Amino acid sequence: MTELVFPAGFMWGTATAAHQVEGGNSNSDWWEWELRPGTPCKEPSGTAIDHYARYESDISMIAGLGFGTYRFSVEWARIEPTEGVFDEAQLEHYRSTVAAVRRCNLVPMVTLNHFTLPLWVAQKGSWLADETPRLFERYVRRVVEALGDSVDWYCTINEPGIVGIGGYLGMLGFPPGARGLSSWRRAADGLIAGHRRARAAVKELRPGAKVGQTHAMIEWESNAGGRPIMAFSRRIAEDVYLEASKEDDFIGVQTYTRVQLNLARPIGWLMRPVLAAGPLTRIMVSAMLSRTNLSTPPQPNPDDGVRRTQMGYEFRPQAVAATVRRVAELLPGKPIIVTEHGLATANDAERIEFISGGLAALHDVISDGIPLGGYIHWSAFDNFEWDRGYSMTFGLIGVDRATQERTVRPSARFLGEIARKNRLEVAGS
Repeated sequence: MTELVFPAGFMWGTATAAHQVEGGNSNSDWWEWELRPGTPCKEPSGTAIDHYARYESDISMIAGLGFGTYRFSVEWARIEPTEGVFDEAQLEHYRSTVAAVRRCNLVPMVTLNHFTLPLWVAQKGSWLADETPRLFERYVRRVVEALGDSVDWYCTINEPGIVGIGGYLGMLGFPPGARGLSSWRRAADGLIAGHRRARAAVKELRPGAKVGQTHAMIEWESNAGGRPIMAFSRRIAEDVYLEASKEDDFIGVQTYTRVQLNLARPIGWLMRPVLAAGPLTRIMVSAMLSRTNLSTPPQPNPDDGVRRTQMGYEFRPQAVAATVRRVAELLPGKPIIVTEHGLATANDAERIEFISGGLAALHDVISDGIPLGGYIHWSAFDNFEWDRGYSMTFGLIGVDRATQERTVRPSARFLGEIARKNRLEVAGS
């Protein structure tokens, strides 16, 4: 066996998101979306895994496995249930959550927005409304003031690229279900403005805190024919938001798979003038050609020769190293944290394989001098996977929703031991 040693101070952690684990988030746009007829949601979130009530024991369980960081989100819809009215009891709940994290000797990494919006913000137009960035900043200020000096790491907006293409370009089943160029562009502008305002607010109130966005990124590959489509798809899903992170303290990278766009060269030639014809044409062509890859990857097909996860993604743990390398090229010298990496599987041995393969590839990245400072696995627990409901099992810790019983999986102990030792053992010499 060979030991791959990670740098001193490397952050090891796991993550959750409020709406996916807390339950009862009835003042949010996602709650309303899950219950609205005609949306693609498989089932409502309901009580989720009751993390809202069980956070202390859940956090203790995470710490006991050997992790040093817990990334979690605070819920805007709870904290400001109606416009301008901040619920002090909910702010106290999240202060108590942070205190529990710190009592367990974990570093709290707080995400300020993980997909969901208060219903009253949605009724104003969500990220399409000109005032949403300002409203988001006001909420952020209240949260940071409430948490004080107990939080040193903040993620402003989780995966803005997914929010943009998912809810405003019409490529995923996300609220508000808008479609088309004008809604996508307005939403992207709003998300970018919201991030920048939130970042400035955190730095004003907590100058010593580290602030960044977390970015959904894919390892993209293409032949010559597919290259124009690949470049444009990556642009609208990733690059516009990465450019907005140039002044961030760190870049959060979240990667699950690889997408390959292989088209005949004549098709690629035909696409070049189409992609140059105008923004609306580019958006629509990109959406048509990449819809399967970006939104609803194909379900496992034993005849296609591709190993896939429950989500239909290609099983490709090394993809995360490719995306980290790309961030290092686009933003040289910027500190990077892998803030999500994982897979949905019913076979926990696959999760161990995925973790090991991803970490080995990331160790090579570090060896090449790229400033990667941490690895946070998604997810700590089985949870509500948005429009897929509870059919996807991402958790290091399994949850029986009928009883809410937690079961620590071997993968949790495997990764926890890596975190304790700060090293990974791999076969080889």
